[in-house]
Amino acid sequence: MALNALALAPVQANEGEPVRAALSAVEAVPDVAQHQKLLGWIKSVNIAPDLDDETLNKMGDRVVREYKIDETSRADWKEKTEKAMDLAMQVAKEKQFPWPKSSNVIFPLMTSAAIQFAARAYPAIVQNRNVVKGVVIGSDNGTPQMANGKPVTYPAPDGSPQIMWQTPPGGKQTRADNIGEHMSWQLLDEQTEWEPETDAMLHILPIVGCDFRKSFFDPGKGRNASMRVSAMNLVINYHAKSIELAPRLTEEIKYYPVEIEEMTRGGTWMEPKVPFGLPEKSDGDDDAPHEFLEQHRWWDLDEDGYPEPYIITVHKQSQQVVRVVARYDADGIKFSQMTHKVIKIDPTHYYTKYDFLPNPDGGIYGIGFGQLLRPINEAVNTTLNQLIDAGTLQNTGGGFIGKGLSMNAGSIRFQMGEYKVVNVTGGNVRDSIVPMQFPGPSTVLFSLLGLLIESGREVASIKDVLTGENQNANTPATTTLAMIEQGLKVFTAIYKRIHRSLKSELNKLYRLNRIYGDQKSEYKVGDTWKTISKEDYVLGSGVEPVSDPTMVSDMQRMGRAQFLMQFANDPNCNGHEIRKRIMDAANIDNIDKILLPQAPPNPAIAIKGMEMDIKHQEVQAAASLKRAQEVQAYSQAIKNLADADAVVGDQHLQWLSQNLTVWERQFEAANNPGNPDQRQAPGISPNAPPAPVLQHPHAGAMPSQGMHPPMPNTAPTVNVNNPAASLGHVGQ
Repeated sequence: MALNALALAPVQANEGEPVRAALSAVEAVPDVAQHQKLLGWIKSVNIAPDLDDETLNKMGDRVVREYKIDETSRADWKEKTEKAMDLAMQVAKEKQFPWPKSSNVIFPLMTSAAIQFAARAYPAIVQNRNVVKGVVIGSDNGTPQMANGKPVTYPAPDGSPQIMWQTPPGGKQTRADNIGEHMSWQLLDEQTEWEPETDAMLHILPIVGCDFRKSFFDPGKGRNASMRVSAMNLVINYHAKSIELAPRLTEEIKYYPVEIEEMTRGGTWMEPKVPFGLPEKSDGDDDAPHEFLEQHRWWDLDEDGYPEPYIITVHKQSQQVVRVVARYDADGIKFSQMTHKVIKIDPTHYYTKYDFLPNPDGGIYGIGFGQLLRPINEAVNTTLNQLIDAGTLQNTGGGFIGKGLSMNAGSIRFQMGEYKVVNVTGGNVRDSIVPMQFPGPSTVLFSLLGLLIESGREVASIKDVLTGENQNANTPATTTLAMIEQGLKVFTAIYKRIHRSLKSELNKLYRLNRIYGDQKSEYKVGDTWKTISKEDYVLGSGVEPVSDPTMVSDMQRMGRAQFLMQFANDPNCNGHEIRKRIMDAANIDNIDKILLPQAPPNPAIAIKGMEMDIKHQEVQAAASLKRAQEVQAYSQAIKNLADADAVVGDQHLQWLSQNLTVWERQFEAANNPGNPDQRQAPGISPNAPPAPVLQHPHAGAMPSQGMHPPMPNTAPTVNVNNPAASLGHVGQ
């Protein structure tokens, strides 16, 4: 066990010598006996059988006594909440004023407000099959395997080095996605109670103002459980700072006798010393449920002066303790490095509090429409019933009849065309009858009724634009969106509180998966079964709700979607993504099957593009033809030059051959002076060849350079950068 009491233990110096540095290097070693005792209680299913009767009796008495203290502290809040529930449930009691069984209509102002709230909040939390999403904290660039301070690599198929990853890039996001899918499946499929009780909670929360959810691992079912607990049944001292800092929380739970017997036989509960008997107000029903108090509190069982967190279950009527279990984990125990004693134990919290609105007087319980609208709703009820009673008096009538008018017939019923005989001395009958004047319903009361109803609707944020009533078709999207946003200001703030509480509940379930989850768990996504490991929860970073706390109604989504529509064809915006969001706001299924990955081309634009392509091809063809003509002319010029060089070269070789022949004959004649026909010319050395006598074929056409004949291949060179210019030079 990792002991992190180092930062919590006070460190002192002796005789002015600092010892903090020395102690910081010493691990806090716990008291072995105390440590083993605490760990043993963690593993115990029920600690109660190991306790003596005196301790158990003291526990039972103190649990019931302090429960009553907390119940008394919230008496005023409970009374107001019960009245609010009666108004919301339309509970009408018989009235005796202004006459027995007078009108007692209850206007559904609070009921409408609660239904409107739940109708927006429930779809916002459970939109589809995705309720939970995993969280990624820190960089997701991957962690390479290291050896000698360097990343380990292996050769890829192409020979390049590849890093061997301990955690590949994007691994955190993949793990987070798997955790989100698994926990969404748990809430919607495995924990069958979660979604229906979420629906119920969202209807009750706006009336009561506070509700709770209890998250725990149910060993009987072998899975996590999330049970809704009414604020009326979870007793907390009204002046507690918070649910985490409250000294105790007591849940009132009713168990049937068969459930009590099952838990006793299974070893979960201890056999009672005295039979429970019949519960109070059972009316002789042997199967009536018994009321138990499950109190989450602190108690010093190891008698070291520091209490530990436990859950103590007591039978309320007999005050008998049936179960005691630890409410802490091994890693929540902190020890002092100085005394090796426990200095802190972090309790495990089971309850998540959902508040509608914070309590202005600082009470632990939030407030809702039940407290805010009850005075207005009661005033509306009174005004409405007065109007109805006034109409009843006006329609019923009544008055006085003189003694001189005697009918002696009791109630008189008339048939059409019938006349009745009355005893009257004379004169008009109407002179003997004086009707009472009942003015009927007051127009002032009617106007007051409308004012009260409108005030209540403003408090409950029930506006025409939010209840679906028709608006002007020409109203711009920005105006409609602004009206919705303004109408939902109060509601959005409330929903953010719910979103924050939901995140806390999901983190509790995440912890349960990390502790009690199987090494390998299967879950279903669509038609595919997937696998997740317990290690994923150990290495994960947490979870949060998928729902958006800033957008909580379909009209709000459609208003934003309508605003986005005007940018669907904007070249600076992603039109495909905009259309996808619009369909998602309209709750359209299988969007990927409707939207094409790429929009088909516009026919007019396609035709225009084809025309431009044809013109472009024509321009390219003309340019290619011109270039081909230039290349052909250039190649012909080169061929002509090559042919000319070939002719000149042949003539030069012939000339050289002829001169060589002449030089050979002259050389032979010079070396044979006896031959009179081969004499040397005067002034010539007898051993030197004679001068050439044949003229070069191009001697007259080519300029001489000094005494040597010019070379025949002296044609102008071709300019490769401008072939046409060179060709033109050749043609000159």
